[in-house]
Amino acid sequence: MSRVVGQLRYLFEERPELSSASAAELARWLSREDRMARARAQDPLGTREAVEAAANRLDDRISEAMVADALAQLRGAGG
Repeated sequence: MSRVVGQLRYLFEERPELSSASAAELARWLSREDRMARARAQDPLGTREAVEAAANRLDDRISEAMVADALAQLRGAGG
């Protein structure tokens, strides 16, 4: 869970407009970033298209419930 809290903190610093997004929207955003990072790690020299195709075949590891819990932690901590 602390990983998701950290990812949200970073995301909100980089993209403050996303701080008002729903847990579902944030879960989709973080899941896509996570899948892209895993796909890029598997094929560091691959084209963007190849990495995106590989990312689309990977499962999501970040659920809406995880994001909702992380948001509650952030907001409870004044973040």
